[in-house]
Amino acid sequence: MEKAGLEVSVLYVDDEDQSREALARLLRFRGLAVRTAGHGKDALRMFRDERPHIIVTDLMMPEMDGLEMSREIRRICAEIPIIVTSAHLQEKFVVDLKVLGVSHFIQKPVRLERLMNSIETCCLEAGILIRPDSSQ
Repeated sequence: MEKAGLEVSVLYVDDEDQSREALARLLRFRGLAVRTAGHGKDALRMFRDERPHIIVTDLMMPEMDGLEMSREIRRICAEIPIIVTSAHLQEKFVVDLKVLGVSHFIQKPVRLERLMNSIETCCLEAGILIRPDSSQ
């Protein structure tokens, strides 16, 4: 069932403050509702409270890394799309992430168009249409 006109909510998790906030601003400009977290523990709490449509997470972070956070999120919700970003995506992580059903992997530095393509694909697969940006 297609859910037209929804504002797609994204939880963007990365411990690099400047790049996280810069990319979040660009995603908001593209019409997405973006919340951010600096590590997995905060993101997990936010996920439980807000239930975003999509998770975008770095892999290597303090307190709780992206892999551990993704495992916890999968225990709560098996179908939420998870997009993983990493500067150094090691094969051992790729196998674990595939088992968890991670939707997409993006090499850092993250390019906006690549991330938007992954988000749009996740939305298409979930039957959610991104609300067009009315300012354009």
